[in-house]
Amino acid sequence: MKTIQRLSTDLDVERIIKQLTHDVSGTFNLGFLFVSSFSKSKTAEIFAALKNKIDVVNILSCSCAGVLSIDIEIELKPACSLILMQFDDVRITPFYFTQSQIEDFTEEDDWYNALNVYPNESPKFIAMPNPFSIDMSLFVEGINEAYPDCPVVGGLISGDTRSRENSLHLNDTQYDEGMIGVILTGNINMHTIVSQGCRPFGKNYIVTKADGNIIYELAGQPLYEILQKELEQASMKDKILAQEAIFLGVAMDEYIHKLRRGDFLIRMLLGIDENIGAGAVADYIEQGQTVQFHVRDAISATEDLHIMLEKQKQNYSQLKPEAILAFSCTGRGENFFREKNHDVDIIKKYMGNVPLSGFFSAGEIGPVGGENFIHSFTISLALFYSPEGYDK
Repeated sequence: MKTIQRLSTDLDVERIIKQLTHDVSGTFNLGFLFVSSFSKSKTAEIFAALKNKIDVVNILSCSCAGVLSIDIEIELKPACSLILMQFDDVRITPFYFTQSQIEDFTEEDDWYNALNVYPNESPKFIAMPNPFSIDMSLFVEGINEAYPDCPVVGGLISGDTRSRENSLHLNDTQYDEGMIGVILTGNINMHTIVSQGCRPFGKNYIVTKADGNIIYELAGQPLYEILQKELEQASMKDKILAQEAIFLGVAMDEYIHKLRRGDFLIRMLLGIDENIGAGAVADYIEQGQTVQFHVRDAISATEDLHIMLEKQKQNYSQLKPEAILAFSCTGRGENFFREKNHDVDIIKKYMGNVPLSGFFSAGEIGPVGGENFIHSFTISLALFYSPEGYDK
């Protein structure tokens, strides 16, 4: 596998292309260009100029609110982050979907016919949707059903709060709505990490009464009473954090005896009705699921990323990634952590000086417990290893 990563913070298109293509030669079969804080027309000009200068079979690009490389995170400033990859014995299938197309997919065969990819190929999906024009949860649910245990990673593009001013590019076509992506099959070794940045407090409980996204009872008692009891016993720090926001961790494997960080899907507790003791959660909850209250702050998010990356390094101590794609929430970054380059510095500490490219997104996509979800306030990573480390 061959990988090249380049970064430009220039404003002039000619100089941007010169910096992005410096010492770039040969053929690549996959590339990503993330463009921050340029107009839609300027983004298109940069993409077209770059495509004319490099030999890449499939290249995807999007506008965004900031970019990442292995050495730096650039937020809300003009910048371009490019990564080019050459895989051997890997089939790359590009795709584009609109909302209406996804709504028409009612059977698993609809996905197979549209993508010409099947579950026995163990596909890996990388997706970049425009959140103003597509219900990404519908896509994720469809992939989970049609392609179980197949990861989807990516980010919701974040370039502009006006829908039509966001841009997506896939090979020779520009889109201002829908979603673009690629599917990787064959001798591909891609691992995923989703760092949700939360820390549990209190005990875990079984949901004993729920309807949709409303939880009425935990362990036979009103949710509000359980939460009050846990907050009374919580540390002063957790009490203060809980005043800002409370999250609910939903256990992804009910058979784990001792649940830890990484075993939960994190969802925000949206509100509580004290009169009936129920709480609304930012997802559907089923009776019988195990949940635990969580809080989030910069320290917890830092600890969580360290834990996830250290675990990855221990599990694959003989391997070093050849490339990393990173999708980090716009709610992270310097304003949240109070330091520059927070996430990429931690990634570099554990993974080394690896070609990394990514962007600050309006929502992150990644698997937790073998199932794909849309997240917020997270960083979702795709780590590409050499085929020699492939574990089927």
